[in-house]
Amino acid sequence: MRRDSKIPALIVCLLLVLLLIPTSDVAGASPVQLDSISLSFPTPQQGYVLSLYDCATKTCAALRSTGNAGSSWSVVPIPSQLGRRLQLESWGTYGTTYANLTVHFANAKNGWIYGNVPAPVTPTTASPNSVSRLWSTHDGGKTWQQVRLDPLSLAGGVVQMATHGAWTYLFGQSLSGPAYLLGTRSNMDQWSNKSSARMGMPAGGSQLEGSFTFAGGNGWFVAGNDRGFNDSARLLTNGPWGAWNGPSFAKFGASFTPISAVTNRVLLAEGESAGFVIPPASSVPPGWNNEASWLFISYDAGATFKPFRQLSSSYQKGYSTVPGLPAVPEPGTILLQQASNSGYHVVRSTNWGRTWRVVLDHSVSQVIFTSRTTGFAIVQEGSSQTTFSLFRTIDAGSHWNKVSV
Repeated sequence: MRRDSKIPALIVCLLLVLLLIPTSDVAGASPVQLDSISLSFPTPQQGYVLSLYDCATKTCAALRSTGNAGSSWSVVPIPSQLGRRLQLESWGTYGTTYANLTVHFANAKNGWIYGNVPAPVTPTTASPNSVSRLWSTHDGGKTWQQVRLDPLSLAGGVVQMATHGAWTYLFGQSLSGPAYLLGTRSNMDQWSNKSSARMGMPAGGSQLEGSFTFAGGNGWFVAGNDRGFNDSARLLTNGPWGAWNGPSFAKFGASFTPISAVTNRVLLAEGESAGFVIPPASSVPPGWNNEASWLFISYDAGATFKPFRQLSSSYQKGYSTVPGLPAVPEPGTILLQQASNSGYHVVRSTNWGRTWRVVLDHSVSQVIFTSRTTGFAIVQEGSSQTTFSLFRTIDAGSHWNKVSV
């Protein structure tokens, strides 16, 4: 009798486990289309991908991890509150708004998920309604805790996160007024202001973006939008950030773009005129005032940038701002996302931008290189704004193949 009494309890436990696993992970169940939306690789082998999928006219999320550079993936639990929030809205609606989610892991134990999630509509809110949230785990995803943003003066949400050494940093915004660059030891959530540089918000234009770049002991941070660079800082010894004038080509009236570190002294960026500032023609590259795009390079760790290579002569053939691009997996090899008549595609050069060829005939929303040869990209397939797949390269971006997550 004692042995038989355990059977119902075991069945209940099994049913609970099956309910927590997306249908694609249940043997014999019809697979669902997982749309990858965010990547994080704290090491070349250890990585995470956050995906959304349509679950009976609602939105559901799935988090996967790999310990072998993407050859296989396993399920990681997501915050329960995140799951409940997402089910307030359909994936078809949620995926076509500015609302988005980002995953960032510092290592196999410490990670965060942040972004805008659906919220109940009230008489004083718009429809659909959304709120900014931040969750953290310090046990590899077994448990998650919500990090309150109001006490951090980040009611406007987290824009970007990054880890360097023992520290994890975040750049976030208030609802109106200043922005902040905060930091914490990665194994805890004791966030404090880590920058002496002034941080602010754009006066208008597109959504605020930010980008951290590290090489050796050096680090650079920039933020802005389509109207220009808004904030910049440089990593100092022992973790804080200090004032930095930012890329010198920002003074030409360039739109925001991430900066990529080739070495701890050489930085590369794609710059394009925002059309709001027209400096003297003698101080800008040829065609700049006609919204040309150029590669700019710094040989002095960001103190000055020089025009390096013209990319396009007009905005219609310009380049889009994508986290992780430009990518320089090995010296001389550069990857960018370029506009075309049919949309965007990823182009690659192996001779420092003298010649280019298309290597991905799709738009990408994020690119990460984990080594000189291996990289991952979130690729938008087809015309749907909610169809995103994970692709991988093992030859420094020359060829890309879809990865099953």
